[in-house]
Amino acid sequence: MKLAKRIQHYYPFIPIVGMIAYLIVFIIAASGYPGGSVNIPNDHSGYSFFHNFLCDVMNPVTQGGILNDARSMAIVSHLILSITMMAFFYILPDIFSVKNRNTKLVRFFGVLTMIGFVFMYTEYHDSIVTLTAVLGTIALIPFFIEVNKYPKKGLRHLAFFCYILSFIVFFIFVSKLGFYYLPFLQKITFVFDAWWVIWVSLIVMKKNRLQMRLSQISA
Repeated sequence: MKLAKRIQHYYPFIPIVGMIAYLIVFIIAASGYPGGSVNIPNDHSGYSFFHNFLCDVMNPVTQGGILNDARSMAIVSHLILSITMMAFFYILPDIFSVKNRNTKLVRFFGVLTMIGFVFMYTEYHDSIVTLTAVLGTIALIPFFIEVNKYPKKGLRHLAFFCYILSFIVFFIFVSKLGFYYLPFLQKITFVFDAWWVIWVSLIVMKKNRLQMRLSQISA
């Protein structure tokens, strides 16, 4: 197997392995979080699934003013997630049989979005949220154009649902309407996003295996 084909064969594994690695490292980081959230600043009972954002674990100081020793590990988990999502957007166009301008735009702006996402742990968090929302939308517009022709309706519906959830999360973040429930909604959105990432990765893996078998037969 040539090096390029070998890389192509294993590349779809990166989003799946990365998602698992992220969850493991994040759970370790969250277990060391002292507590405190926007909803309950002086809570010292540790990380709250319902009240803490995913990004809270990366804050230098908690909402209650306590030094957060879990920050370093949380940043590592965030970097793992960023690389995972870069790999996801890189392989996302590979679900389509035809490569065109739309698929190139999906890959370019998708990866660019996740490069911006890397800096979510900095003091420019809120600006990065807006930047990734804009770039992510630009990446998904050509994707939705192409996915309307895609034969798997389930994947198409999941992609739309993930975007709708992400839009709602962003709207609440900006408007502050229903902000109390946003940490929980963020995690629900993450679950569906992870589902989408894994499904796409499995499709590309299956497609690569089929192409490899056909090339072996023709050889």
